Parts: sequence; structure tokens; C-alpha cells
Amino acid sequence: MVSKESAVKRRSVRKYDMRPLPNDVLQGLKDFLGTIEPPFEGNFWSSILNKEEYDKRSGGMFGVSAPHYLMFFGDKEDDNVLRNVGFAGELAALWLAEAGIGTCWLGGPKSKETLDGSGYIICICFGAPAEALRSSESEFDRKSLGDIASNYDTEQEEILKYVRLAPSARNLQPWFFICETNAIHVFRIKTGGLMSKLALFKMLQKIDIGIAISHFSLTRPFTTEDRPQNEKDMKYECTLKF
Repeated sequence: MVSKESAVKRRSVRKYDMRPLPNDVLQGLKDFLGTIEPPFEGNFWSSILNKEEYDKRSGGMFGVSAPHYLMFFGDKEDDNVLRNVGFAGELAALWLAEAGIGTCWLGGPKSKETLDGSGYIICICFGAPAEALRSSESEFDRKSLGDIASNYDTEQEEILKYVRLAPSARNLQPWFFICETNAIHVFRIKTGGLMSKLALFKMLQKIDIGIAISHFSLTRPFTTEDRPQNEKDMKYECTLKF
């Protein structure tokens, strides 16, 4: 679908050349989105808006201006939908990065009435970047592999190397992976404090889990299984079977 090198190239871009991208690029993105097979049961849909259309629908309330916005809709109360949105959205961002196009997840809009009741979840702005994409893993500010995973062998370490680069809201990287032969169990780290009680924060962390899982798909196919287990200070999300 996309190369694992795209995980190194991608970064959150906040400055754009405001000229629209060519129509063939936008159509290519739509076609690519149509090929993505979400790992969980839970339907969502997306829409690509230009800046003018976006401003009409949401009032331009995001802090980042870009020529295009990829908007996702669905049932924000459904955890599977949120994980699927994170999965599909990040793969779209990686596809765009591979083409040299910048992206940024925008997770905290003050949406206007035109979005209220629409099932709006989150969006990704994108366009020709006015700042450089990444060229090396050394440019990332991420937790070490040992801080996000345990029990991994040499083969799983190669997989996790790209998962480690996944973006997350406020760069909290709220995931932990416990490995066993041919399987990796995905957990979400429980976060304390007032922020953890906010509905938006909880929603973003579910999306973050989907984003991380999308990076697994850069190295090999997998299926998801439900094998619940208890770990202190962590919530089980799913198991990836390779």
C-alpha cells in the first residue's frame, strides 16, 4: 500500500503553499482511500474539502491553514470506528508523504453548526509543504522502543521500529505492545489528571491507537483478534496476529 520509508518522511506540517494540489493527486488520494481495509468492524466515511469549502462548513476554526482538508465522519461513540479512522487517516497521510505532500492531524476543532450533528470526528489538513519533511529517524521526538514494548524478538523489533514513529495527540504515544510468538497485544496506557476525563481526549486516544496499528501494516499483513487480558495501568485494545 505504502512503503515503510514513508513513516520516516512524514511529519506534522503547519505551514503550506496555499495553491491547490493538482486534481490527479486528489483523485489518487480518493482512490487510495477506497483500497484501505479497516482492521475493525465499524463504518466511517470521509470527504475532501478545499479551503473555501472547509471555511463554509467549519468556519476555519483550526489553527492550521492548508489548501485541502480530509474530513472523517462516523459514530464517535464507537471505539472501533475511532480506531478505523486513525488507521485509514494515517495511511492516507503516509501515502501523501510518499508523494512529498505535507499533512497534519487536527484534533480539536470548535466546529460551527454546519458540522454539528454530521457525525464529524476529525480531519487531516494537507497540501504542498512550505517546510521540509523529515529525512532521518534522528529528527523524531519519540519514546525509546523499550518504553513502548516488551518481549520482542529481532523480527518484531524491525516491525516496532516503524510503529515507534507513529504520531499521536500531544505526542503522548499512549500505547504499549506486549509481544509473543506471531502475535502482539496492543494496550492503551491509562492517563490520569483532568485531561483524561475530557471526551475529546478519550476520542483522540482511541484514534491514536488506530494510527499506531496502521504503522504495523507497513511491514506485513495482520489480522486483529480479541484476547482480553489485564495489565496494571493499561487498557487492552486488541491483539495483532501475524
